[in-house]
Amino acid sequence: MRIAIYDSDVIFSQNLKLVLYKYSNLYKYEFLIDVFEKSDALLSSKNDYFLIFMEYSLNKNECLITAKELRRRNSNLIIVFLTSSSKINLQAFDINPHSFMTKPLFENNIYSVLDEIFSNSANYPICINSGIETICLNTNEIFYLEANNKNCIIHLESKTINCKKTMAKAVDALPKTHFQKINRAFIVNINQINQYNNDYVSLKNGKKLHITRTYFKDFKQNYNNHLCPKII
Repeated sequence: MRIAIYDSDVIFSQNLKLVLYKYSNLYKYEFLIDVFEKSDALLSSKNDYFLIFMEYSLNKNECLITAKELRRRNSNLIIVFLTSSSKINLQAFDINPHSFMTKPLFENNIYSVLDEIFSNSANYPICINSGIETICLNTNEIFYLEANNKNCIIHLESKTINCKKTMAKAVDALPKTHFQKINRAFIVNINQINQYNNDYVSLKNGKKLHITRTYFKDFKQNYNNHLCPKII
């Protein structure tokens, strides 16, 4: 996914970029990050951004104008304002930013914002090419993926879709925090798990899938990290 950083402080932007890549490596996201010092360059970019961290200042009307234009172009863009002041122009809230972060930024604060963003973004629309037709659905409708030579089978609650991509390529389009490999043939949506043990996972549609010892540790850690279930 593409992320933009727009800030007049180049050193700050580069440090933020490093933290974002560190987060992506930790949680197995694929980030493509562009850094902009000038608003003209940002507005001229032809890239479609999922998230932007952008400078906000009461003394720079250009920041607010740029944010308004970005919002006009993309109503789904997630905007995080970066500010050195606690004072905020009320017009900034009209843009519907995700949050305001006060400089200096600390790694744990950045991680918290990213955690919140991605926990709310684990279900989004995708389109699957079956070779015959293109089927559009939300990612959380997928229960699991099954490898099928150079293709894969996508299993929904009560139907399957033959996908013309390999399982590895198909899963790249899915939220990596919520799709976990449990053996060489299956990748499961952890939102659709009803129960699990050392041998299998049971899905909400009644399907049971074998989980191997090789993948169990990573599966359990990812499940607990991102669903945070209460264990009693």
